[in-house]
Amino acid sequence: MANNEKYLLVNLEDEHSKKVAESIANKTARKILDYLSSKEEAGAEEISKELQFPLSTIDYNLKNLKKAGLIETKHFIWSNRGKKIILYKVAKKFIIIAPKGVSWKDEIKKIIPVITGAAIIGALIEFFTRPEPVLTLQKSIAEESAQGRLYASAPSMAPAVTQNPHYGFWFFIAVLAIILIYLLAKHIKKRK
Repeated sequence: MANNEKYLLVNLEDEHSKKVAESIANKTARKILDYLSSKEEAGAEEISKELQFPLSTIDYNLKNLKKAGLIETKHFIWSNRGKKIILYKVAKKFIIIAPKGVSWKDEIKKIIPVITGAAIIGALIEFFTRPEPVLTLQKSIAEESAQGRLYASAPSMAPAVTQNPHYGFWFFIAVLAIILIYLLAKHIKKRK
């Protein structure tokens, strides 16, 4: 499990969900989590002194909390006696419990390539359907103006402004709408 993820996804059938549940159910582990939530980082000895639990109990619970992904260790310091002190902190993650048989990661992995492909195709459509600039008419207007033959009251000589209907953008919006309808239909079908 990567530490840079902002969530912790556990499936009810997964062994990892058991570790998370055991950690949360343990009174000592909950006290450790509560203490660490008020501190930026703390070592096992400091936690032991503050919570008044034996160091062995704190070490045991810290290992379980780390295995469950509820705390992290990124830093350490050296004590005066040259001992390495590992610093623990709460993993700032959302815990998402998915029902059995549902893997949201798989669903997202299926949808992201479709959305990416639609965005690329939409960008290509936008690129190839943009209106051509009206350079020849602007050039002739500039020449006429320089020769003094263009009058201020001749609006018929002004270049026509063309609107780009943004076909690529609407293509992308349509693909997103189709994906949304598909997901809703799939969700409704599963509920029945």
